[in-house]
Amino acid sequence: MTIGALSVCLGDDAAAQARAVRSFEQQGFVPSFRRQWSGGSAQLWLNRERGGKATAVQTAYGTACSVGPLWYRGAFGQAALERLLFDATAAGDGAQGVDVRIPRIDETALRGNFALFLETSRGRWLLNDPLGFVRIHRSPDGNFHGTSWLATLAYAGTTTLDAAAAAEYVLLGASHSERTPFAGVTRLPLGHLFDLQAKEDRPRFADGLAPAPHVRYDSFDDALASIGAQLAITFDEITAAFPGQTSAALSGGFDSRLIVASLLAKGEQPRLFVYGSDTSDDVRIAREIANGEKLPLRCFDKSTMNEPLPECEVEDLVRNALFFDGLPNDGIYDRGADRLTRLEQNADGFIALNGGGGEIFRNFFHLPDRTYRPIDIVHAFYRGFDPMAFRDAGGLSAYEHGLAASIARAAGLAASDDPLRQRMTREQVELVYPFFRCHHWMSVNNSLSIRYGHFATPLVDLQLVRQAVALPLAWKNAGAFESRLIAERHAGVARHASSYGFRIADGPDARARRSEWLHGLRPVTLRPHIAALGRRLRRDRVSPERIAKWRARLPGEWRLDPVLDLARLSADGAFERALSVEIVARELA
Repeated sequence: MTIGALSVCLGDDAAAQARAVRSFEQQGFVPSFRRQWSGGSAQLWLNRERGGKATAVQTAYGTACSVGPLWYRGAFGQAALERLLFDATAAGDGAQGVDVRIPRIDETALRGNFALFLETSRGRWLLNDPLGFVRIHRSPDGNFHGTSWLATLAYAGTTTLDAAAAAEYVLLGASHSERTPFAGVTRLPLGHLFDLQAKEDRPRFADGLAPAPHVRYDSFDDALASIGAQLAITFDEITAAFPGQTSAALSGGFDSRLIVASLLAKGEQPRLFVYGSDTSDDVRIAREIANGEKLPLRCFDKSTMNEPLPECEVEDLVRNALFFDGLPNDGIYDRGADRLTRLEQNADGFIALNGGGGEIFRNFFHLPDRTYRPIDIVHAFYRGFDPMAFRDAGGLSAYEHGLAASIARAAGLAASDDPLRQRMTREQVELVYPFFRCHHWMSVNNSLSIRYGHFATPLVDLQLVRQAVALPLAWKNAGAFESRLIAERHAGVARHASSYGFRIADGPDARARRSEWLHGLRPVTLRPHIAALGRRLRRDRVSPERIAKWRARLPGEWRLDPVLDLARLSADGAFERALSVEIVARELA
């Protein structure tokens, strides 16, 4: 499995291509497998420090190469690519109504976090995992695609800001559309592939990512059996590909516990790690579980790790930007702990499994069981900042409308529908979490992690999303269903306490259920005001000393100054994301 990056180049802009190659080299990649044809090429890039070899095959059916872990019909890596090539060539022969412009593969049997180049006698395509957790970026001229945002930006040669996408990145930790913080550099849309011969995006799913009619469950136990069976398939594939080489994050919550329980159910003894200080609930609970189940555990306190390390200077931020591919969720201000722990999580050839996305089994937005408009989701979850941070009088309104329109697209509303008025069904509301929140926010970390080792988020794949959306909301609330799911996988792991105040084996108690109910009672229109009150009580505001320090080191107007009042940002983290944009614009774009 390739640890590194993938790029596809069309056209003949030699200068732009040279800039992209230089960017890959600066990021620590070396060229490996290459497939060239008249008018284009696909290139795998290996991580210089991590080593390994390229995942690529050339058979009688065609050529395929990929980056990131990929499973298909039970096979992994090169064997999976061989099966993909066979199916993409043979499937649909003689069938009526088959769209031969896309590879006819079984999407329900395709798992992992990956980007893939596929070439058969039918065509050439570039695609990623069905939920887009490995990002494929595109240059403004449409001739360069790659898993590295920095390399795509270098190819484009632009320093022009996309104000809306940049503001979303600073305020939320990620741009929540297919745009990115620099103008014209975009991403492959959710549920699409790129046809390299026609040079256009094509939808991969004729009936949508989550087509109706959805599965229905006869009972709670029926749902447990159905979803448990799918989890068993997923973890059979993982443990077969990495026997004795699984690593997993662990905390006091549900999702990491479900990962560990699923591994133990398969006979694995995963290597565990937890983040936090010795006094944190996460560390205390992780130690209790590790001791009780006799599993190895490493604790990483990033604050303690960073204490002896010097404060960052401009050259350190440039190095960090190259490591983090420009714009990670938390920004590029890292004295060293973040880089070190990322490399440790999947050292020695282990695969690091993360519970991200497990909230598909819970009520992520804490919304009662009724329909909502896309703008309601914005008010409920995406308004935790000071609205006066926008310089322009219409900035907040444009921000809200842009997010609402992106949510509407993710939920499958018609393009003509007004995202401020059109109501989503409850199932569409539940799909906003995997298709919008995870696709835009979680994919930043997943795309970064596969550059340095084997990494996957197995709790959120297409099949599990389709199953989870059918769960009645009453089962999801307070983690009732996920608690039972964990206990069904491994009783030992479930007997330990959680950070929610109850043992997983017992499920949510009256206090947890009451807390969920009270959380849901808050009207969505009032939630921005509740967030504002919390900011005032906590006195959340970026440190003036931090602003002054970096303004002195990077004098002159910053790219985001016309868009946001950086002094009104609610936390140092938001300011550090603005700093990340500025470093990239000045030093790497």
